[in-house]
Amino acid sequence: MSYGLTLDQVRKTNRPAAEPRQWGSVTSLTSVPEYAMYRVDLLPGVAQPMHFYANGYHAFVESGDIIVRSLDGLGRTETGFATTGDVLPVGQFWVHGLASKSGAVVYLFGARVPEGPIEHLVEPWEEAAVAMEGVETTELQRLGDRTSDVREKYWGRIETILSGDVAAKRIFLKNGSQGSLEYHVEKRETYYVHSGTVKVGLRIGRAENHSIVLRAGESYDVRPGVMHLRVGLEDSVIIEVSTRDSDSDSYLVEDGQTYRHIDASFTTSA
Repeated sequence: MSYGLTLDQVRKTNRPAAEPRQWGSVTSLTSVPEYAMYRVDLLPGVAQPMHFYANGYHAFVESGDIIVRSLDGLGRTETGFATTGDVLPVGQFWVHGLASKSGAVVYLFGARVPEGPIEHLVEPWEEAAVAMEGVETTELQRLGDRTSDVREKYWGRIETILSGDVAAKRIFLKNGSQGSLEYHVEKRETYYVHSGTVKVGLRIGRAENHSIVLRAGESYDVRPGVMHLRVGLEDSVIIEVSTRDSDSDSYLVEDGQTYRHIDASFTTSA
């Protein structure tokens, strides 16, 4: 007789590897078919050549200041900047290039496409480097918007980066804090640990509690129907991407303010 998912079916974590670029690196953080999330690391003082993607994304600046060079509808170059906490649409076929004086981390969110975020370059590396010389953010127009629906919680803070068929959030977990045990019927979500260490508690099988530990640079895909919660083993930042998010699709099983997740057996990430 079956009693739901087994530990082996849900314990797998992802250890994504960065793909180096001349200006930094790109890392694909999940491989589920419904959505995509990428981490873009910009090296200090190095500029991306202007390029475009065949599909659209939204960018979130997790840390640092970025300079954005782009072409308008008449092919004229425009330059602006975005800073930590800004959300910037990266439209389909929008010609743009990023740079940072001190280095930056940017996350991209969008629908999954088979080829991934292929950069179609429209200028040589040398021209990008020359164009960025002497550019200062204090002289530029601010681009993008701030995150929305920022909610302070007993366990930390949650803020919305993106809403829609693909949704994204930034989650801050306090050291020693624990959220509620919940599940979703329709929503699929992925956690990427930007910093810190996070325990993901699971209730599976014959109502057995298990946990996995995610360290900075690891991600975990939560399938619909799996009961789960988040525990901060230190101050931690999670970047979440998911299918459409709705409060009506979040079902509370245990209140994190009174419940403590005690494991039937403890396992580290596999």
